[in-house]
Amino acid sequence: MAVYSKGTNGAFSGKAGSIVGSNWRGVDYLKSMPKKSNKKGSELQLAQRRKFALAPLYLSPIKDILNIGFKDKQLNKTTGYNAAVKIFLNNAIVGDYPDFAIDFSQIVLSKGSLSEFHGLSAALQGINLVLIWQCITNRYDAFDDDMLMVVLFNDTKKMHLVYEAAQRAALTYTAIVGNTFAGDVFYGWAFAVKRENNVVSNSQYLGSFTMPQA
Repeated sequence: MAVYSKGTNGAFSGKAGSIVGSNWRGVDYLKSMPKKSNKKGSELQLAQRRKFALAPLYLSPIKDILNIGFKDKQLNKTTGYNAAVKIFLNNAIVGDYPDFAIDFSQIVLSKGSLSEFHGLSAALQGINLVLIWQCITNRYDAFDDDMLMVVLFNDTKKMHLVYEAAQRAALTYTAIVGNTFAGDVFYGWAFAVKRENNVVSNSQYLGSFTMPQA
């Protein structure tokens, strides 16, 4: 990169062939375009690329939910989606390249100060998923009308189902999955969302579920 003085036609800005002209803090620069490399990346680089390719497959479709899920954390300029991706890359990808696997129990959809749903468990009843919990409330971080957010990931078809129709005081909720996913494997998570939609609990892993054959 080189610093240059303006000619009679002023400073050069933009790309001309392999040369790029730019200005930074009032100083004009010329620099050459980086040369393309035909070298294959190292195994470490290939592993990192593979990890970064996996994250959007599992998290990008629920980006809006993740932005809610990390809403009451101090993230500076980082979005909730990016925070979830960081946790995914650090904790949820297991095994050695190229044979990576996903530890779904390590995927985090939310982090917050709201109380979790105590005693939360989920089990298939026929073709639907039934959740039960205890309603333990207080006036600080657990309220009757806190909403239960349920996210199911169909690992067979690589798609998500999202439910948000139950409140903490209900003690139970049936997520209608239906009979169109016979034999598919699901993974589930849930977390609480305060009425104003600005405070959440830590997400809770519900486990894996294989839908019964028709």
